[in-house]
Amino acid sequence: MYQNSNFYKDNDGHFALMTGDQPLKILQITDIHFGFGLFSKRQDKLAKEAIKTLIDRTKPDLITLTGDSIFPFLFKSGTMNNLKQAEKLVQFMDGFEIPYTFVFGNHDIEIGSKGDKNTVSEIIEKGRYSIFDKGPESLTGMGNYMLKLLNDEGASHTALVFLDSNMYRDGWFFSGFDCIREDQTRWCMDSLEALKNENSALNALAFFHMPLPEFKQAYERMKLGDKSVTYHFGSIGEPDDYFGISKYQPDFFERAVENGTIKAMFCGHDHYNTLALTYKGIMMAYGMSIDYLGYKRIEKRYIQRGGTLITVYPNGIFEVRPEPLTTMVSTFVRGMDK
Repeated sequence: MYQNSNFYKDNDGHFALMTGDQPLKILQITDIHFGFGLFSKRQDKLAKEAIKTLIDRTKPDLITLTGDSIFPFLFKSGTMNNLKQAEKLVQFMDGFEIPYTFVFGNHDIEIGSKGDKNTVSEIIEKGRYSIFDKGPESLTGMGNYMLKLLNDEGASHTALVFLDSNMYRDGWFFSGFDCIREDQTRWCMDSLEALKNENSALNALAFFHMPLPEFKQAYERMKLGDKSVTYHFGSIGEPDDYFGISKYQPDFFERAVENGTIKAMFCGHDHYNTLALTYKGIMMAYGMSIDYLGYKRIEKRYIQRGGTLITVYPNGIFEVRPEPLTTMVSTFVRGMDK
């Protein structure tokens, strides 16, 4: 676990980081798909080089990994030992000497892989620069936690929320994608309400792996001319405007709108999607992906590859920009006249 005089865990079980009067630069990295196996040496090297380039360029104060960091899929990686993969991930991330957070995606734990979420979590927790917590045992998933950003006076100005969007429902892959469950949503909103008692102007940013159904809803409304949806950058690069959303009906977005604290949500999962827009007062942004291994023939694709830089200021205001690895981010949106 990260050790620093400006970092601690409070009595409510939330992490706290003193940022003072300086902005905090957060680099979101998603869908790395490190294989660390017999078949993935070339792709792993490319992924490492991409991440190093992004970190050197942006010089972040904090890195957040939003799922599918490792890929224990035998036919792609050449291994199903996700414990070894997690150890190598931690070793790689610790090498930058920059604190980093972690949430699970739907591939970090595969059917038949050696470790479950608990054992992988224990490895992540041991990272020298890792900021990660399994979260309350009563909640669905693992890795539900918060990081408060504090100003010079020790007051919270921004809460970073990390949630497990889970994997698949009953029956794994064939049951379809899961979602953020009601108990996680209730814990999140209750925790934010408590923090708002300390600072009524508190803002929050949420990080998880799989997009919410409202992301697709907002995109479709935007294409129909709904001016209440604000376009920021990026596009939907997946075939047929695909969003990898759950068929179940999570209420996380609706509750977040009611709560009013969460101002932005950052996800991954759909490697070719880079879209960012604001809907009902909440920015929803796909992180640019790293993947050289997970998708078929993705190694030769490049317009989706990169990271996302989020700058948070001491007054709670934040800025978001895509950080493409090699080229400009596409603004082509099918079905819309520019």
